Amino acid sequence: MRSPLSLRAATPLLAVGAVAIALSCAERREPTSPAHVHVAAKQTGTPIPDLGPKMAALKSSTSRYHDFAAAQADGYTFQVTGCMQDAARGGMGYHYAKEALIDGQVIEARPEVLLYEPQGKGKPRLVGVEFIIPFTAWTGSEPPTLYGQTFARNETFQVWALHVWAWRNNPSGVFADWNPAVGCDRDNA
Repeated sequence: MRSPLSLRAATPLLAVGAVAIALSCAERREPTSPAHVHVAAKQTGTPIPDLGPKMAALKSSTSRYHDFAAAQADGYTFQVTGCMQDAARGGMGYHYAKEALIDGQVIEARPEVLLYEPQGKGKPRLVGVEFIIPFTAWTGSEPPTLYGQTFARNETFQVWALHVWAWRNNPSGVFADWNPAVGCDRDNA
């Protein structure tokens, strides 16, 4: 069972997380250093035979968030980033986090962050999710894993993260950081 962080304890953690995501996702052609690379997940090399049903369960648990108002009503109210897009790699969209979920646990049906692509006229479209775990909250001796993927470590910002493009096909792969099919062209349109 989760033990939610108090708002007082979560605020500094969310501030660090917001900066981590914003800066690590910022548009840039090449990373400035090996430690400052966006938190790209890597495959463990072991395909998991039940990935299809697990993706279906994730989609089922997040389908109500196609309605952005429903996501906000359920606590996904912390806008972590503006619309993220890189000319060479694609986009991520907006990141909206649910503070109560940011802890040291990985729960398949409860991603900490929802990813939205702008559709113009204030109508965001749910395109994916992101699982985020602060280093300080992770007690395992190995990096967290989910769906046969190992979360990547971002030393600069002290977080683990894994993108899952559950709602938008990604030519780069369902677990890639950037999605060439996602863009910010319709932001503020």
